[in-house]
Amino acid sequence: MRYNYIFIFLLLSSCTSTSMTKYEKPVLNSKGFAYIYNLKDYENKFIKKKINSDELIIAHNKAKRGSLLKITNPKNGKNIILKNSFRLDYPDFYKILITKSISNQIGLNENFPYVEVEELKKNKSFIAKKAEMHEEEKQLGVKAPVEKVKINNISKTKIKTFNEQPEFVIILGNFYSQESAKLLIKRIKTESLSLRNKKISINKKNKHNFEVFLGPYNTIKMIKNDYIALKQINFDEVDIKIYE
Repeated sequence: MRYNYIFIFLLLSSCTSTSMTKYEKPVLNSKGFAYIYNLKDYENKFIKKKINSDELIIAHNKAKRGSLLKITNPKNGKNIILKNSFRLDYPDFYKILITKSISNQIGLNENFPYVEVEELKKNKSFIAKKAEMHEEEKQLGVKAPVEKVKINNISKTKIKTFNEQPEFVIILGNFYSQESAKLLIKRIKTESLSLRNKKISINKKNKHNFEVFLGPYNTIKMIKNDYIALKQINFDEVDIKIYE
């Protein structure tokens, strides 16, 4: 349960006494770590389905089968668009399950496989105009059907630069007022013994947008520990972002 009081405020202010605007169900959009499948995961029964790591396969536990998902490596801007192969259970700390082949295609650091996952609407296409295929993209075309996978041309994409050893933060929510943000911090420190002495900060993004976050962290193990602690006090679907 990530808190977003800005949205609640805007929703209430847009209502009239006679009607309420209908909102489309938002498409999936999240940031965090990818679970890179390994055969040992299946053998040890962490993952219930056997997957060929050489194939371009993704599994998301919330998106419908066949949904178009765009997986981006924000470090280099490389991304890949694939249909969700199937829904599959994996540790919920992770945002998506991918094969090693996908990890190689978008150049992930397997120690910190940080990705952005976005579900695309049917009428959207991220194919670049007259994109020149590189050798690795040619190989990709042989391995997967054309209608199943699309690769972005990133030559005109603005790439962010990150340190080789990036730090991460857990985003707990966005608030309209600083007082509301402080109340959330108080609640967390009251309800969670393991988070009581952790650093929880407020980032003032503008006059009415106060972002609350945990961290920064420099190891996945530390992030996992606090993620589990948040789950114990009913926090779900929190995003993990690179600390800038």
